[in-house]
Amino acid sequence: MTPSDILSHPARVLTEEQRRRYFETGYLAADGLIPEAWLNRLRELSAAFLEESRSVTKSNEAFDIGPRHTATQPHVRRLRALVDRHPDFWRFASESVLADIAADLVGPDVKFHSSKLNYKWPGSGEIVQWHQDIPAWPHTNYSPVTLGVYLDDVPAEQGPLTCVPGSQNGPIFVHRDEAGAWTGSVRENDLATAGLDRAEDLTGRAGAVVAINCRTLHASRANATDRVRPVALFVYSSADAFAWMTPPTPTSHTGDIVRGQPAAFAHLDPTPCPVPPDWARQGYGSIFTSQKAADYDL
Repeated sequence: MTPSDILSHPARVLTEEQRRRYFETGYLAADGLIPEAWLNRLRELSAAFLEESRSVTKSNEAFDIGPRHTATQPHVRRLRALVDRHPDFWRFASESVLADIAADLVGPDVKFHSSKLNYKWPGSGEIVQWHQDIPAWPHTNYSPVTLGVYLDDVPAEQGPLTCVPGSQNGPIFVHRDEAGAWTGSVRENDLATAGLDRAEDLTGRAGAVVAINCRTLHASRANATDRVRPVALFVYSSADAFAWMTPPTPTSHTGDIVRGQPAAFAHLDPTPCPVPPDWARQGYGSIFTSQKAADYDL
């Protein structure tokens, strides 16, 4: 569906102003959308999995483990395929208000794609360089949106997601180095005219939802506080968007319709998208393991 098609349907959760802002800028941050009961449950599950990670010594299908990880001091960068880790994560993704927020941004027929829970620990280890999401998991159109749920307050000093307004209407960048190896980040010379000086931090309180279009250029700085920053991330698309490559981290629910009906026709956007690696053959760790050190500052 096109933005005008989507906006022709009445909003379920977001205001019309919020929806228009999303389509104008490529992102949105909105406080107070997740009920307290759900927020508390997500926190409980997050704490339980961090506790479970104490017995893990290396990354596996559930945990992306950071270099400082020990049994006494867990360092989990990502809980992978979130909806397959516990049934309540899938209940939240499919039954809660989150899927209605997705419908406000992709249209009434909503398809689930993927999910994860990222932890940004204090220090510079989890800096995320400038990138777009869609080059890692291309679709037939550019409706996919990532909805992030802040489990705790995220002020500017904690390294929130930061986005370049309007970049969803700009080029889709190559996320490989000059030799063709996948880096998961935009080349430095391509960033010179990308408008990074206009980037906005998506700060928010616990329970805030941030929405980022799959073409929006975004990153996150170091966490300058002494607190970890957990953000649960869920990706949805319009039902008429079809992935044309194996996703990096598929789940048992990838492709499930969570609102409305399956599409009878595919919406094909003519804008070219770079081809990612064949994740089914190559495998995928995480954006932290893919991205190379860069010389530019966030």
